[in-house]
Amino acid sequence: MCGVSPELQTIVGQPTLPRTEIVKQLWAYIRKNNLQDPNNKRKIICNDELRLVFETDCTDMFKMNKLLAKHIIALEPTKHTSQDTKKPKVDVESGSKNDDPVPIVIISEALASFFGTDEREMSQPEVLRQMWEYIKVHQLEDPLNSTTILCDAKLQDLLGCESISALGIPEMLTQRHLFKKS
Repeated sequence: MCGVSPELQTIVGQPTLPRTEIVKQLWAYIRKNNLQDPNNKRKIICNDELRLVFETDCTDMFKMNKLLAKHIIALEPTKHTSQDTKKPKVDVESGSKNDDPVPIVIISEALASFFGTDEREMSQPEVLRQMWEYIKVHQLEDPLNSTTILCDAKLQDLLGCESISALGIPEMLTQRHLFKKS
């Protein structure tokens, strides 16, 4: 549970809520009051109440979480919960997971060409970062459903489809264009 600032309470209507619920309520408010830019649904046009929270006339969905941070107060967990969460944190820190290097994959010629590079080895997170950069730059997110990517001709050639779920991109790349380094 998180505490909510008085400014944010006017929007979400509760003094304490789980963070996920705060974000859900905020999006419901944005939609109800038609505060998304019709030309770019990621952009939020602030009304008077949102201006008090975000301290700006407009923002976007990516900056929103950062702007929300000063209005959400983490409440102290109970002692029982606190003790339970401390142990796993120690285990995670002492585990070898942090020591593992980022896996390098071999990318297909088609993907290398798509990215405009001669490099055939890349980290998987870098592949996804470049793919998302391409999608954002070319504004390929469906304005009516941001979880759907509408492929342009270049992306259609690469993925072989007219549209794809944003969640399906890593799987599609893994199946067709990324190969484990031997």
